[in-house]
Parts: sequence; C-alpha cells; structure tokens
Amino acid sequence: MSPQISQLFIYPIKSCAGISVPSLKFDHRGPLLDRNWMLVDAETGVFLSQRELPSMTLISTIIENDRVWARFCEGDLFQLPVDGQLTQVSVWDDEIQGLDCGDEAASWFSKVLGRSCRLIYQGDCQRLASTKYADEGTSVSYADGFPLLVVADSSIQFLNEACDSEITAQNFRPNIVISNTEVFAELNWQSLLTDTVSMRVVKPCERCVIPSINPKTAVQERSILTVLLEHCRRDKKIYFGQNLTFSPVQQAAVDQLQLSVGQEVII
Repeated sequence: MSPQISQLFIYPIKSCAGISVPSLKFDHRGPLLDRNWMLVDAETGVFLSQRELPSMTLISTIIENDRVWARFCEGDLFQLPVDGQLTQVSVWDDEIQGLDCGDEAASWFSKVLGRSCRLIYQGDCQRLASTKYADEGTSVSYADGFPLLVVADSSIQFLNEACDSEITAQNFRPNIVISNTEVFAELNWQSLLTDTVSMRVVKPCERCVIPSINPKTAVQERSILTVLLEHCRRDKKIYFGQNLTFSPVQQAAVDQLQLSVGQEVII
C-alpha cells in the first residue's frame, strides 16, 4: 500500500492538548489555529511548556463556530480571546511580539495551573523560522520552530510494542501521521508531496521529556524515556519525527491548501 495520512492534529495552545481533525487547512504560517496561543511566565514573558508544567497536557481545546474554547480536565469552558495589548515575549531564542489576552484569561490559566502566567495570542504578529534550516522569510506560529511536524505510524507502533507503557502519536505532538512505511524510514525522508501541498524535510525533531508524559494523566512514565533512549538516541540526543516547511503545488493560493486523513503521500 502507498503511504498515506492516517491522523492529523492541531494544538491551538502551545504545549496543551491537541485536537484530532479530519483535515488541515492552511494560512501563511501553517495549519489554521495551530499554536496560535501560548502561555508565558507572568514576570519574564518566557513561554511555558509541559517541561516545567506537565499539567498543561490536561488543558484541552474545542472549536465551535470558528471560536476556540479551553477546558481544564472536565471543568468549565473558557473562550480564548483573539485580541489584546501588544507585548514582548520569547519562544526559545526568538524575541517576538504577541497580544496579551488580558487579566481574565491570565487569572483562569494561572488558577488551573497553579502558576502565574499570561495567555498570548499571535494575531498578525510576525515570527520567522530559522534561516539555518528554512528558506528566508518562512513564517511560523508559536510552534517550537517550524510549520509542521510529521511522524511515522509504524515507528510509533514499534516503540509501543517495546514499552511497558502505552505510546501513541499524542506523545509526540505531531501535525501529520503517515502510515504504510517501514519502521524509522522517516529518518531518511527528504520531502512529502500530495496533490495540493509540497512539504520539505528541514530538520529531525530533537526530543525532551515531553514524550514521556502521559497525555491523559500528566504523569511522567519513565519506561517511555528508556525506550526512546534505546531506539531513538543519536549523538547523545533523542530524535523522533521530522520538521517540515510547506509550499503550494502549482502556485495554488495558500488558503486553498488542505491535507486530509486518507490522502496518499509521495515520499
């Protein structure tokens, strides 16, 4: 069978739970609503993630009528604002701007996480991917560095069978999961092509502690880290999945691009 897309995900709030979707639509930064919001430390403006706050994985999001709502565990829904005051924030080495979503949002997220934080919306604020790997002028959301992340389903299944704990795609927080490939074949991928979207592999994804955090319980499961160290370690670092940039096929408009579950992919 030919390689095909088996799962698609977006993550409206950086480092919070994702949403499984049947299709991805795009703007100039990548999948619509993917990492458009993030939480930052209230004092420093530095982004927060599951590395220091594993309970962020228990914040889920739903989309209704083009609005995004957050929920902690089974609590009440909170509508995410899409405006605010311009402020300076940082993601890794990037010093960028975003829109502070206000005190009500800050209070809601600070309460559920037990950490003083602010919710930031990207809006029209620009952020560019590293020119060390991506073409100059490549826009990106609040993702770690690039517009898309792809993993292979066969590699996930291999790791799951080798592990005492359950490992699924959600552990690795991809946008795209590809089925019908050999185990760890993604290590040698250079490009992925559908009838609408051309995607270029720019960099293997270096992993931290997040894949070992159970996305359902927020508890770190050390057996997952052990398996990753055994099978995915190179040069004293753990790698799994590939970062991608994208472009339209045949000069199509970006807002016409779409990836769908079941779509065949040329690798």
